[in-house]
Amino acid sequence: MGLSSAPVVAQPVKHLQVVFATRDPFGLIQVRQDRQHTVRTLHFGTPVEQGRYYLNAPFTLGFEYQQTVFDLLMQQRPARVLTLGVGSGCLNTQLHMALPECRQTLVELREKVIKVAQEWFHLPEELAQQAYIEDAFHFTLSNSERFDAIFVDLYDDIGMPTQFTSDAFIQPLLDALTPQGTLLINLWQHDDAARYVLLPWLRREATVQTYLHTMRSSPNWILEVKHR
Repeated sequence: MGLSSAPVVAQPVKHLQVVFATRDPFGLIQVRQDRQHTVRTLHFGTPVEQGRYYLNAPFTLGFEYQQTVFDLLMQQRPARVLTLGVGSGCLNTQLHMALPECRQTLVELREKVIKVAQEWFHLPEELAQQAYIEDAFHFTLSNSERFDAIFVDLYDDIGMPTQFTSDAFIQPLLDALTPQGTLLINLWQHDDAARYVLLPWLRREATVQTYLHTMRSSPNWILEVKHR
């Protein structure tokens, strides 16, 4: 199990109408839009937003946590980035526009999510073609490549599945970083597995440094992990 992008937003957009819907074995995928045609959102069968796109400001990221990740990536200017959990793909599109030479690898469990991201949220074709339709855990265990930055954004409508906070998942990601690389994980502050399992384990690891970036608009943390 490995689903897409984090659904925490401080102020959901109101008065959205469904403009597209499809299903896959994992459930319903919906695209909604406001009546003024200014905002488009991605949903997995619930009112929770899995992605947000401003039609009149396409290079404005919809969530504060995405902007934080983007800012951290721009400070590093990585040559190779791995994203686990794509959702609407807006962050990947933004990074592609800012750093077109950056090679991005996208991993998404649901093929139709990639298609919706491409058709409704303008994920560039070259990024869609580079996407692996695969469970994030399986990809991580079989991966042999190295990345300058890895972003983990794996949520369902309940939260982050506990397997994605385990050392069995995180350690291979740390091993896949280049020496100066950065692991960025989108977390919920109220997620017990994140607070009481993942964070204590990483803080005990002598080989890494951790930094927590707190969001003002939502109960998200961006956990930044680097090798010492």
